[in-house]
Amino acid sequence: MYRTRLIPVLTLSAGLAMPALTVRADAVISGTPPTLTAQPARPDLDGIVRGQSALRMKHYDQAERAFGEAYELNPRSVEAMLGLAAATQAQGKTRLARDWMSSAVAIAPGQANVLQAQARLLTEQGLLPDAERSYHAAIASHPGIVQLKLDLAALYLDKLGKPGQAVDLLREVVRQHPEMAAAQLGLGMALSADGKFEEASRALEDAARRDPGNAVAHHALGVVSLKQGQAERALVSLDKALALRKDLASAVLARGDALQMLGRHEQAVEAYRRAATLLPQSVVPHLQRARALERREKCAAAAAAYREGLKIGPNDPRLANNLAYLLANRRLRLDEALSLARQAVARDPKRATYHDTLGVVLQLRGDEAGARQAFERGLALEPGNVTLRQRLAQAAVPVAVKTAAAPAPASAAPATPVVAPVPAPAVAAAPAVVAAKPVPAAKTAPAQPATDAGKLVADRLEAWRQAWEAKDSARYLSFYGSAFVPAGNKPRAAWETDRRAKLGKKGEIKVQLGTPSIKAEGEVVLVSFEQRYQSGNYSDVVQKQLEWVREGSDWKIRREAQL
Repeated sequence: MYRTRLIPVLTLSAGLAMPALTVRADAVISGTPPTLTAQPARPDLDGIVRGQSALRMKHYDQAERAFGEAYELNPRSVEAMLGLAAATQAQGKTRLARDWMSSAVAIAPGQANVLQAQARLLTEQGLLPDAERSYHAAIASHPGIVQLKLDLAALYLDKLGKPGQAVDLLREVVRQHPEMAAAQLGLGMALSADGKFEEASRALEDAARRDPGNAVAHHALGVVSLKQGQAERALVSLDKALALRKDLASAVLARGDALQMLGRHEQAVEAYRRAATLLPQSVVPHLQRARALERREKCAAAAAAYREGLKIGPNDPRLANNLAYLLANRRLRLDEALSLARQAVARDPKRATYHDTLGVVLQLRGDEAGARQAFERGLALEPGNVTLRQRLAQAAVPVAVKTAAAPAPASAAPATPVVAPVPAPAVAAAPAVVAAKPVPAAKTAPAQPATDAGKLVADRLEAWRQAWEAKDSARYLSFYGSAFVPAGNKPRAAWETDRRAKLGKKGEIKVQLGTPSIKAEGEVVLVSFEQRYQSGNYSDVVQKQLEWVREGSDWKIRREAQL
């Protein structure tokens, strides 16, 4: 079963979003009006200087009084109006702040810094379409001012979710100013957000080369390397970032992801522990630490990590869901597991995996009707989710015909096997927060006749195809057994890393299988078929053979080869 999607994306949100544009000025609330040229004859000058000083010290009521005095002495003072906009915005007087800003624009309609200040104020107030229009007007009037384009690119990337438009703007800036490391850095981050990782990597390498002392550039390159499945390379970049800024919390967090991807779970746990001290209000380090602990089979410690996270974020549905599933997997504290699962569903009812967890817990408690309802709701949200479909099929079987030896309905060996993926490192574009191991059945299911084995493997083959086509890396990799050795004796970890990177790329894929030839011999089933693969710019047709073997009550792939 795949779980909540988490982070490199969350690592980005922990501090990588757009501080890349380091030449970008602060927002209106923390900024100050332009410094005035000494003009002794101006009666408003003293009040503006006092107001700017008060803003820097965050004495906003004093700043408002000082700028107000300046305005009374000179009602056409643009600087006083901008100062009043900043001071009133800082005090939550949003409507008054907009009025002062409108007055400044009316007095100086074509002044670049005024238009920029207006756009920033609108951004801060969440009036994003108005902010975008204001930036466009400013750029149209002053196309040579780079900072306006950087600001607008940041708006597209941070607030509007339009990375493609940010890329276009930043490409233009880079063409005009190829020496500007901040523009290269912003371009790399925008390309990464747009799913263009190879191009992003090149831009970020250029930014790091031009500004080797910029920790954010090395951090961003490390995160993009993670997205490409290149954990070793990511670790080198992240270590460089931390050598420059040892307290860069998001780099520490990303370093944990890289270590976990490399299978160095103990070191990953320590990285997440350190990240938690640097990000005391974030639940992400606790989520990731719990996941690493689960990989080391330290379930009690993992549960404790989830509980630590819940102290910080008691309303976070990911924590509630993951702890519920962990408890259910071990049949511990099922009352608490049920409460947590219901909390997760209530807080995020549109996530299918939360309904799945609730259904599993209800089955373990013997509530078949409730479990079916939970699985149905999850399947309505994700009609292509094979795991939920098979769980629902299992729940629909009358209790009397289920395997009596299983201690709980969720553990019974169904006619159609439950697809329950094994954990995968949190490094793909959309990795799983928790992918706990399936609850083991009390007894291994008896060997099936060859005809039944062939039918079961045929069902598994189709589920494997669907997981691949859906680009669900966790579910896809769960079909490969513990004895699987990749072609060419490539290390399993490196092969999984490569598969996650490819499945994490942007765009849809199509996987079609011809009628399979199935040969069952005891505990081994050989399946041969024609495979047609197509992506946006690539397609092929190959003859493939998969060798399936029994692992417990499931069938897993032991060998994969092209014929």
